[in-house]
Amino acid sequence: MENLTSLSWLISVFLSFFISVITIKISIRILGKTKTIDIPNKRSNHNIPTPKGAGIGVIASLLIMYYIFFPITDFIFTICVFLLCVMSFINDNKQILIAFRLFIQTILAFIVISYWSPLVNLPLLEMFIPGWLEAMIILLFILWMTNLFNFMDGIDGISSVQCIIIGLGVGSCLFLSEDINKFENIIAGFFVGSGIAFLIWNWQPAKVFLGDAGSIPIGFINAILFLLLFKNGFWYVAIILNSYYIADSTITLIKRLIKKEKPWQAHKSHFYQKAIMNGYSHSEVCIIIAKHGLLLIIISFLASMMPSLIIILFSILISSLSTIYLLYYMSKTPKRDKKVI
Repeated sequence: MENLTSLSWLISVFLSFFISVITIKISIRILGKTKTIDIPNKRSNHNIPTPKGAGIGVIASLLIMYYIFFPITDFIFTICVFLLCVMSFINDNKQILIAFRLFIQTILAFIVISYWSPLVNLPLLEMFIPGWLEAMIILLFILWMTNLFNFMDGIDGISSVQCIIIGLGVGSCLFLSEDINKFENIIAGFFVGSGIAFLIWNWQPAKVFLGDAGSIPIGFINAILFLLLFKNGFWYVAIILNSYYIADSTITLIKRLIKKEKPWQAHKSHFYQKAIMNGYSHSEVCIIIAKHGLLLIIISFLASMMPSLIIILFSILISSLSTIYLLYYMSKTPKRDKKVI
């Protein structure tokens, strides 16, 4: 990968924003022609038919921006993201069997960890377990993170807010690193810029949704970012910044499995959905998550300034406790003047 300037993160933010504004506008026209519409049902968190699949615009902005910074020969990562986006956009229009979608996701994840140079022979757990088992764990992790964003993308603005949190957190922590020539800087900038751009259309009341075409590849990109942060010693930053999304989705999934419910079916079991049922608007829930995200950014930044094991473990503990309280707050604290959403 080519050398980048110390301003790579900031440049990436602005480029992603302006490119995303254009590509999202184009994607909305495409949605109109393909009639890709999310029709509300009793489990939906919206009550007006809304175009979905504008994530194709967000992913298009990544593909364009990626080759502004990296050589055209570096195509394995981008091809995998592109194929995920295409398959997911088809699924937004016509349901594809979940088994087939998982099969394709598995193949693409395998290709990335096996043939994309930044992740080849990624040393994570090889000191403790056999290499084949480590590869399986990494593969399952990518699959989980890929679908995590899709599970959590259930109200206006939430995924954009989460992307901005991750992008700001990673960018600020990498700023402290002497090694500034990082793929992570570009992806972090992309998350911030495209996240802000998409909020223009996705803040309550949303005019358009990401759809699977956006949430699935963004989850995949976040999984790759997580692994690269782990590889470069910023594993605690990845854990802290993703703590809310991981906690909400994982706890909800476990509860649904215990109740013998199908994980892929629409539901209202997530903690952010409970907050909506408790009377909070979509925007109010996103603001609550954003405030918690700011705390996570500060915690991860301070841990990066003093990266001793004790400080790191203490930072993870504080972020975990704050996330647990956030989940409790959203599920158990009703708003006095309830609103009908």
